[in-house]
Amino acid sequence: MLTAFLLSSPISAGTPVIKKKQLGIATYSVKGLESDLEGAFKSLQEDGYTVMEIANYNAREGTVAGLSPKEYAALVKKYGMDIISSHTRAGFDVNDVEGTLAAWGKIFDDHKAMGCKYVVFPMNQWADNVEDMKVECDLMNKIGDEANKRGLKFGYHNHNQEFEKIPGTDQVIEDFLIANTDPGKVFFQMDVFWVTQGGADPVAYLKKYPDRFQVLHIKDDYVIGESGKIDFKIIFETFYANGNKDWFVEIEEYMTEEQRAQMRAMMEQMRQRQREAREEGQENAQQGQGGQDRPPMRRPQRSPEEEAKRLQTSLEAISKSADFLKNADYVK
Repeated sequence: MLTAFLLSSPISAGTPVIKKKQLGIATYSVKGLESDLEGAFKSLQEDGYTVMEIANYNAREGTVAGLSPKEYAALVKKYGMDIISSHTRAGFDVNDVEGTLAAWGKIFDDHKAMGCKYVVFPMNQWADNVEDMKVECDLMNKIGDEANKRGLKFGYHNHNQEFEKIPGTDQVIEDFLIANTDPGKVFFQMDVFWVTQGGADPVAYLKKYPDRFQVLHIKDDYVIGESGKIDFKIIFETFYANGNKDWFVEIEEYMTEEQRAQMRAMMEQMRQRQREAREEGQENAQQGQGGQDRPPMRRPQRSPEEEAKRLQTSLEAISKSADFLKNADYVK
């Protein structure tokens, strides 16, 4: 019986086995995702995406799109994908280390339940001097230690501002963070687009720190490969040569130039709010007072029809990006 099966199988008949590429998608790219979760997941599956980085974990409730972490992971699995990474955040307060670690510990527990390998701190407004930044790096190490205790890896994702210099020094923020965090506790996720926006070279950084940049965000002006501004071939080749494999397509909202300017202004507003919150926290700590919670930034209110259109538009760009990457012989 076994012999007959082997002789009749396509493999034994000489049919080549085509290895499926590992295509990663950051669901931050899927605008309006929760307006049609299963429809979006079906589209991603059809595009060939195999692994996912989520961006919609609710730290306050410990849920993802209203589901428990295990339920959400099972839904993703239904469509042939695995959740291996997440962009999320908890408090990051050097004046309340115990509270910070407790908050991150809950996040790590929930993400372990989803089968994640990576939990990524997506953005931070760092201190404006070396001494305070060293304290922040020490807190990163402590958070990373909490992740390690649960078999997870904790990382940080750059934007363009990490390639500015610490005020009054010649030290680039990204290099300082790498130099002052423990490689066993903190990895770095390189967003190749934001590196270029910061005036740096992604390949040079991959070669300079082969062990630290363990995950990539593959990003372009919009659809991957359309702008021609980023040499993805050498980026992938260098990344793979460093012994790494996990990356995710990330796409921003489709925007006109005017809307892009508004987005940059919004990001600067977020940075300013973070600066003010940090300064307020330091002042309250000196005065022995507890800081007051700031109201969250309001998200735009959209109609169901607007959300459906956003979802359709983003899925079209995501599909085109998948086609580009599937046809690229340098992508494994």
